Amino acid sequence: MDFEVCFLPREATRQPSPVAVLIDVIRASTTIVTLLDRGASEVVLVGRRDRPRLGELRARLDALVCAEDASGLEAADADLPPSPARLHGLDLKGRRVILATTNGTLAAELVRDCGVEQVLIGCMRNAVAVMRAAVARSLRLDRSISLVCAGREQCLIPALDDSYCAAALLRHGEEIVRAGGTRATLRESATIARNAASVFAGAREAFDRSMSAAVIRRIGAAADVGYCAEENVSELVPVLSFGAGIPAIVVRKETKR
Repeated sequence: MDFEVCFLPREATRQPSPVAVLIDVIRASTTIVTLLDRGASEVVLVGRRDRPRLGELRARLDALVCAEDASGLEAADADLPPSPARLHGLDLKGRRVILATTNGTLAAELVRDCGVEQVLIGCMRNAVAVMRAAVARSLRLDRSISLVCAGREQCLIPALDDSYCAAALLRHGEEIVRAGGTRATLRESATIARNAASVFAGAREAFDRSMSAAVIRRIGAAADVGYCAEENVSELVPVLSFGAGIPAIVVRKETKR
């Protein structure tokens, strides 16, 4: 089974289309896992085009809005903060949530535009669970696995935290594949990510040294850094669904087959 790491979403162009695990670990992918863990029925991702219509979409979809402004602070028109640490204690059972962030929701759009159809959401908190699901899909569909990083600055610059998380998920994926008696093959990008991650003692050190964490600390959400670094505390696997209408990108938890 082939593994690759895409350091930016626009790199997710392998053919045939891979099983992708989309990573924006600080904070969108961690926020999505947390929202679904807290009982949300689905998370609707709103991209750049529909961002000015958040109020209309809230009413149309009967949803709560979880959104950040350009600085990362909770948007003025939001019902929920984009901070996963603050969301962790909420009861969202049965609620639909609209999520709008600067990089994570854009990354989902870009992966869709690259033609990727099978997309899971990964972070440190669901690392083993999401890789178990990715490997199962890959075997079923005879596809490779791409670990796709959202990056920073409108998905234009690779992010240390995403790259480290991709390497951690890669390690779990390799172990799952080997345990099943299959050979894991790393493309060059996966080897680069794994070797780069090896200089850090763990996720918390890597995240603390990232620009993503520096931004989060600057806006007073330092608790999110440690929260996003916690590994394997969730069994939930979010799956993206792409459509032509509104909403165009919906995330729901994977259902057992």
